[in-house]
Amino acid sequence: MSEKRIEITVSPEGATSIKTSGFSGSSCKDATRDLERALGVAGRETLQPEFYSQTSTGEQLRQGN
Repeated sequence: MSEKRIEITVSPEGATSIKTSGFSGSSCKDATRDLERALGVAGRETLQPEFYSQTSTGEQLRQGN
């Protein structure tokens, strides 16, 4: 399993973006929800291929599903 990472970028103009890696399915949205609210990130959303993948059985068990 890959390491879960959240990368926040702030441009010199103050625009922010959030990029995730290592998440599967919609867990990336759950992980960044509070950050998006705090930073006011709204706009274009680009979903990575991992968003469309299913979580593994081991990951589901660790999450209590």
